[in-house]
Order: sequence, then structure tokens, then C-alpha cells
Amino acid sequence: MGALSGAVQWWDESQLRVLVVASLVVQYFLTFFGGGRKFSVPSWFRFAIWLSYLGSDALAIYALATLFNRREKQPSSNGSRDLEVAVALYAFCKSWSLSADNKLLAVAILIFIPGILKCFAKPLGLKYASFHSLADTLDVAERTTALNREEELQQYVQEARTFVLAKDNESSDPKKLYVPEMLFVDFAYNYSSRLTNLKSFCGLDDRKAYRSLRDGLSDIFDLLYTKKSMYVNDNPDCTGRDWGSNFTWCLSLLLPVAAIVLFHISHKKVYRRDDVAVTIVLLYSTFVLEFFSLFIMGVFHSEWPDTVAQRSILGQFAHNERHGKLMRWATRLRCKDLLDQHWSMESCHSARNITKLVHIHVHEGWKDYITDAESYREFNDVRGQWTLEREGCHEGLNWSLEKPFDESILIWHIATDFCFHHMGASVASIKPCREMSNYMMRLLIANPEMLVPGSRRSLFATAYNELEAILKEGKDDTLMNEGKIAKQLIDKVKSARDSSTKESFIYDAWVLAEGLMDLGGERMWKVIQGVWLEMMCFSAGRCRGFLHAKALGTGGEYFSYVWLALAHSGLETFPERLQRTKKLPFSVEKRKDLQTRGQDIAGPSANSKGTEEEITAAPSASQGDRAMEIVISP
Repeated sequence: MGALSGAVQWWDESQLRVLVVASLVVQYFLTFFGGGRKFSVPSWFRFAIWLSYLGSDALAIYALATLFNRREKQPSSNGSRDLEVAVALYAFCKSWSLSADNKLLAVAILIFIPGILKCFAKPLGLKYASFHSLADTLDVAERTTALNREEELQQYVQEARTFVLAKDNESSDPKKLYVPEMLFVDFAYNYSSRLTNLKSFCGLDDRKAYRSLRDGLSDIFDLLYTKKSMYVNDNPDCTGRDWGSNFTWCLSLLLPVAAIVLFHISHKKVYRRDDVAVTIVLLYSTFVLEFFSLFIMGVFHSEWPDTVAQRSILGQFAHNERHGKLMRWATRLRCKDLLDQHWSMESCHSARNITKLVHIHVHEGWKDYITDAESYREFNDVRGQWTLEREGCHEGLNWSLEKPFDESILIWHIATDFCFHHMGASVASIKPCREMSNYMMRLLIANPEMLVPGSRRSLFATAYNELEAILKEGKDDTLMNEGKIAKQLIDKVKSARDSSTKESFIYDAWVLAEGLMDLGGERMWKVIQGVWLEMMCFSAGRCRGFLHAKALGTGGEYFSYVWLALAHSGLETFPERLQRTKKLPFSVEKRKDLQTRGQDIAGPSANSKGTEEEITAAPSASQGDRAMEIVISP
């Protein structure tokens, strides 16, 4: 009991010191490692960062409650962050002795000033980083002056194609690229801004183009998830905010210096050595923390992960076979699906190489496919059909692209693995093909909402169950790698006679793989690469900017590179696709039928002649073909 009572007494005496030092350690951890959120870090490390953000406030409140209770000798109630400074000031005033050295009073005041300012800086920073605030700080929306958007788009397409064909690299300057805030709040660039971006991006070499995309994503991450936007902002509407933020940072850097000097020349002999030592550590640590805060922000800003996450259905099966006992226990505990969802293969560092392929694909689209407004829209809608047409295999393989998009991804993913393990690796394009295939499968499982609306994560489980059912009979216990699994699966699918096997994703994938392998090795991988590129571009262009911004806070998705590259290359963005306009020609009979229906709705007083004149005189209608322009969704 003596040891226990001694420990309790020590805790009562040292509790406040321990809490203050612990809070300081947490602040240092967040300063140096908080920016790691933009990287693909392990889940435990991301959890530690999240826990530190929550714990920093909890430790501060607990320390203040301890200080308050020591003076008031009564229970303390938990409060929100906006009460912390008020409680600290109250406790300080109650505990201050009039006989104490005035220099120590000055030290306390100098420390409280930046603390009070930062108390208001955090909620303001959260407000400025919100999407509503981001949308409000953008340029004032301008009224569209064009009466015929089809002609405006046609003019834009001709100017953009002329630039791409001319290969005028001298005018390409990444500094002229617009920072993509508008894209992340789902605003559309006007055609002049889009043309400026295209001229600034398409002429760049692969290295500069990739760097410009990386810098753009880093800027948005800093704007939404760090305090850097409070100190550095090029928007003239935020001048007052920048001045206040910089003023706060200067005070936070200079006032601790004055506090340190005053503390050293003050009389401290009446205080305990432990308290004096802790105070010195806090003063110097606060100064160092403020001094390096912006430097650390700059270090994290300079880099952005180049990883591409991977996921494979055959890899998943091989992993579960290697950990059979664990999977059986997980099945009994009904958490196998949860484990499967969070398992992933080792990421590859091929973001730059795949982005280069996307850049080439878009350039070929402007050169060989896009000639007018209609072909411009078609190119934004292809998801593999262009590659099949160019390679002359549209009739035999197009059925796989006519399915729902999520099913097409699943079938092409399994077929890609079949081709790889059945034909072998003899072509250089195999590596990016498999990486794109595995990444799209990973998106379907982890972030299906980023593919297209309505993508079904459960398709993976359905295909996995089909794979297990096919391999169940005569199962080989040595199936520990993807190669053996693929070969045995192919043998069983080839000899399948029951309808359940033939009516499955696995069988459809094998039929597709057979059609691809008939093309020959080099041509087969060229088709697979082209289809995956078109699928990635098709899906990236249909993802909301909000989802890309959300993904940045959890390490980012490579998909954001593709999405931003398409926008900088002058292709359609999500909001523009939703606001497409298209002229629909109406025959004379159809127009008369519309007029008759209008008279029936308007009543017997409606004038048929007046209705016809109103339709004919519409400013968006062509006098030659008497077409009406209406807005339709793609």
C-alpha cells in the first residue's frame, strides 16, 4: 500500500507537468508527421495521426481542468475548444500572486497573446477550407454570351486541334495553367480558359507534364487539409485573411523570443526546480515549433506519392489460400468480407509511366479522332470501342464493352490475367496493362463511387465465389500463387459442361481471353492496353471533383492524375458533360404534332399560328433545318 500511495501522491504532484509535456509531444508529432496524410501510409500510421488530432485537444482540456480543479477544489465539467482559453485565463488570474515578479507576468501575457489568436485561427481555417468557401473565393461567374453553344464548341475544337497538330511547344508554359480549384468544386472552365490550359499543357514533355499534375494536386491538398492556404494565397479577395494569418504567425514567432529573454532575467528561486525546467522546455519548444512549422509544410508540399494501388481477384484467392486457417476463422466470425475488402497487393510506382500513356492517348485522340464537335463528344464517351475499331476486332470483342461498365471492368480484369498467365510475358507493354487492370479492380472494390455512379462493389464477391466454386472439385492444395490458380482455372473452364459455369463472369472472361489470344501476342497486348486506357479516361471524366478532393485526404488516388490530365488537355469535364446541348432536328409532321399537343394543354384560346412563330423564332434554332436546341443529359 505504501508504494501505491506514493505513486498516487507523485501523480497528484506531477500530473500537470506530465499532461503539458505530453501535449507538447503530440504537437511535435503532428507538425512533423501530420502532412503524411497525403501519402499512401499504412493504416495504423494514419490512425495514429487521426488519434493525435483528437488527443491534442483532449490533453489540453484535461490539463486545464486539472489546473482549474487545483484552484477551485471542485469537479470540472468538460467544455469545447472555445472555452479553453477562457478557463486558462481564469485559472491564471486566480493563481497569480501580487508579490510575484512582474517579469513572469509579462512572460505569461506574451504567451497568452498568440494562444488567444490561434484559438480563433483553427475554426477560421476550417471555414476557409470548406467547399462553400472555396467556391465563394473563385472568380465571379460570368454570363454566357454565346447564343449557339454548338458553334462555340466547334470553334474551340478547331482551335485546339490546330494547336495540337502544329506541335507548337514554345508556347507551352506550365506556369500559365489554372490552379484547378474550379474542377474540385465541379465548376466548368469556359472555352477560352480551357484552350489556355491545353496550350500550356499539351506541349510539355512527359516529365514536366507529370510534375505540373503533381503540383496541382499538392496545391489542392494544402488548400483543403493544411494551414498553408492561410499564409500563402494568390487570390486578391483573400488579402485580409492573408494579412491576419501572417500577422498571427509573426507574433507566434517573435513573442516567444521576448518571453524567453524575460524568463531568464526574472527571479525564479522561489519556484520548484521541476516547474522551472518544464517551463524552459515549453518556451524553447514553442519557439522551435513555430519556426519550423512552415518549413515542414514546404517539405511535404514538394513531394506527392507516385504509387498506383493494386488489387487482383487471383491474387486475393492466392492470399486466402496461403492464410487458410485465418480465413476459416474469419468466416466463422463473419468478418471475412471485411478482411477481403481491406487487403491489397503491394502498390507499384508507375504513376508517371501510366500518365505518359494517357498523355499519348489524348494526343492521338486530338490528332486522329477529334475533327468536330460531334467527334469531340464521341471521344469523351469511348471506353474501348476506338481501340477495337482501329485493330479490326470490334465484331468479335465488342460484346464485352456493351455490358454495364463495372461488369466490363471485372471481365477485362480476369481476361487480362488469363492472357498473362497463358501466353507468358514477352512484350514490354504487359506491365502497364496489368497495373492498369489491377488498379481499376482496386477502385471497384475500395472506391466504386469514383468509377461511375452505380458501380457495384459486390461484383467482386460474386466473381470470387464463382472462382471458388469452379476450383472446389479436385482442388489442388498447392495453389499458392496466381500462375497455378490461373492455369487450373483455365483447364476447368475449358472442360466445363454445366450451365452454372458457362453463365459466370469467369467463363465470360475466358471467352474474351480466347478472342484476345487469337490476335497474337504483340497485337493482343496493344488491344488490352488501349482498352484499359480508354476505360480509365472514360471513368475519370465522370467522377465528381468532390470525390477527388475527399480522396486527397486519405493519401490520394492515382485516378486524380488521369482526371486532371484530361481537364488540362481540353477534354470534357464532369459538369460540362452534364450540361451538354445538342440540336435535335424535328420534321414538319413532328412539329405540327407538338403544336397540337401544346394547344390541347393551353386550352381552346391557344393560337396555332402564334405557337409556330414562337418555335421558329427561337434564337438557338437554325433557319435552314428548323432544329430546336434542347438540353439533354448524356
